[in-house]
Amino acid sequence: MPGPLAVRLAGQLARPRGLPGTLLGRAMDLANRRCTALAIDLLDPQDGERLLDAGCGTGAALAAVLRRADCLCTGIDPSPAMIAAARRRLGKRVALAPVRIEDLPPSVGPFDAILALNVLYFADDTGAMVRALRRALAPGGRLVGYATHRETMERWSFARAGLHRLFDAPSLISLLEQGGFASSAISVQECAVGPGVRGLLVCARH
Repeated sequence: MPGPLAVRLAGQLARPRGLPGTLLGRAMDLANRRCTALAIDLLDPQDGERLLDAGCGTGAALAAVLRRADCLCTGIDPSPAMIAAARRRLGKRVALAPVRIEDLPPSVGPFDAILALNVLYFADDTGAMVRALRRALAPGGRLVGYATHRETMERWSFARAGLHRLFDAPSLISLLEQGGFASSAISVQECAVGPGVRGLLVCARH
């Protein structure tokens, strides 16, 4: 069983709160630089595209997108602390809202591209999160997500606190299929994101 510190860490990763959550968000920006860069390469944002970062955290991925392309960006995150940090980073260049992915209003979007980085761990068994993401995509749009591989996560005590779903490639594909994506429209690739750390990059098209 994970200890109290690991349980608290898992809770903050699920929904950062207060100063500890803000500091953790900054640390995660550094830890996730490699997977964020790989995901944005796969997404390949283009000028003029409407882009959603679902679970935007401190806005690091959105800032990286805007360095590459002049996109019309929106970021959502259930954590007010993360939205505040993203506002400090991005100013008025991006529309930001403290919203859960599952609660994304149908009136928001549609988007040409969606990033879902390190958030699929928190999808429940109903498929509601992925259905909301698919609903927000324009026809022909693409979703790019990232999750650390189950075999790596199982070595980390916070991942045993019961707040994170763990994925290998087949289970990640299954999650997206449950949310309405056709199996033929989903591709998953494994990647190395750090010493001994394996990740999963997924792309699904509407």
